[in-house]
Amino acid sequence: MVTGDNMLTARAIATQCGIFTPGMGGMVLEGPKFRKLTPEQMEFIIPRLQVLARSSPEDKRMLVEWLRAHGEVVSVTGDGTNDGPALKAANVGFSMGIAGTEVAKEASSIVVMDDNFKSIVRACMWGRTVNDAVKKFLQFQLTVNVTAVLIAFVSSVADPEEKSVFTAIQLLWINLIMDTFAALALSTDPPTMNLLDRYPEKQGSPLITFTMWKHIIGQSIFQVVVCFLTLYAADDIFNLHTVESSQDMTVLRTLVFNTFAWMQIFNEFNCRVLHNELNCFKDIHRNIFFVGIILISVVGQVIIVQWGGVAFQTTALGGKYWGFSIAGGFLSLPVGLVLRLVPDQLIWWMIPFVSQDVYKKPQSLEWQPPAQNLRSKLAQSSSDNDDDNNSGMLKASMAKFSARFTKTQSPDTLVADNGMPQYRDNAQAAPGHADQPLSDSQNAAPAKRNKTRRKRSVSNDSRARDVATGTMLPLMVATSIGIGMSTSAMPPSAMTIEDLVDQEIEKRDQVDDSR
Repeated sequence: MVTGDNMLTARAIATQCGIFTPGMGGMVLEGPKFRKLTPEQMEFIIPRLQVLARSSPEDKRMLVEWLRAHGEVVSVTGDGTNDGPALKAANVGFSMGIAGTEVAKEASSIVVMDDNFKSIVRACMWGRTVNDAVKKFLQFQLTVNVTAVLIAFVSSVADPEEKSVFTAIQLLWINLIMDTFAALALSTDPPTMNLLDRYPEKQGSPLITFTMWKHIIGQSIFQVVVCFLTLYAADDIFNLHTVESSQDMTVLRTLVFNTFAWMQIFNEFNCRVLHNELNCFKDIHRNIFFVGIILISVVGQVIIVQWGGVAFQTTALGGKYWGFSIAGGFLSLPVGLVLRLVPDQLIWWMIPFVSQDVYKKPQSLEWQPPAQNLRSKLAQSSSDNDDDNNSGMLKASMAKFSARFTKTQSPDTLVADNGMPQYRDNAQAAPGHADQPLSDSQNAAPAKRNKTRRKRSVSNDSRARDVATGTMLPLMVATSIGIGMSTSAMPPSAMTIEDLVDQEIEKRDQVDDSR
């Protein structure tokens, strides 16, 4: 989330929306600090950056360009004029149609007409649905093309008359099933929320994935084997005499064509899934177009075979031939199930040129070691105490250490050797001590007072260390329970709590010296 609001407001909104997750190492950063980051620091911080507050238009543009330069696909939503550079630099820019300015609309790729973020979610769902529809159709079409070309070529070469087992009109009907009906059937699956559960695809990932190739090759082999067995073993199975009888040859060619068509009809069910899901009939009742097109294909196939006659060069088949064709086509379903059960890694050696890593998974974000230790201690103590008690102790400890810190580090007070505070003038005297005279050290010159403060800081170093430690521990505990804090408060991975306290003491000593 990149916003111009202050850090507290941005962190609160991001936490409520689930954007800011301090338990996973997420960071909150302000725009002025973001601009001062070196390239090496950006490599470490930006992958963990979840909220950027008090940002300028230049900060947004820098963030988008850095992400795109590192191979990320960036989408930006905005409605103001200052969002224009980031919207234009992103891969996809969403602007608001009602509240958005004309500059934002011109710079964006998509205009959300109702200014509702749910519309962006629906756009993502429909985008993935269209992408899956194209892949489903390609998986089905390539299977049909590979099988039809192999069968037509081999049968033509093996036939004494160099005549293919499929006629031109039969191939036309197969192409009609493949191109028109199958495209309508496989592209009309409605979007579901399950599409948002998977990770987005990598930029430049292949359109035909490894899993798709597995099904295309497996189904093609199965269909070619069944058609060749039908073509060259039907004489023994059905006692046909294709050499002596032209009628038996017509029956054989019709049987091969009918079996091939039924395998494509049943294979459409397999092509409804792309990611090795077992159930290819899931939500089929929601797609009325798919059911209707399957029925049309079945009715058309029956009409062509039984009454096609001279036009399709077919002959009416008996019951046993229909049973064989439907059974052969039905076997596509269990074959598809077996292919989905086979792990992709087992057959990757067949097509190693296709990448298996298609989806882009986020980097694992880890806690910093000091915060992780505090988080573990807090989790251990919470098992023994109630949440209310822990909350009260946390508030009490923060108030106590804040009071000690204010009392000890106030620039208008000095600490004597006995540990009692002494004030510079009567107007700032402690309650109940207004009439007490000031000490000689308090009447000294400013340079002497600065020297005294510096001496006190060195002599009471252990006490200052305790105060600083007590001041920072509640903040880090607050981070560990999910409240979070800015990036500047998070220590580097190699820094311990003691190092962080020493750093704070040095900073405060430098401030004292400057005064």
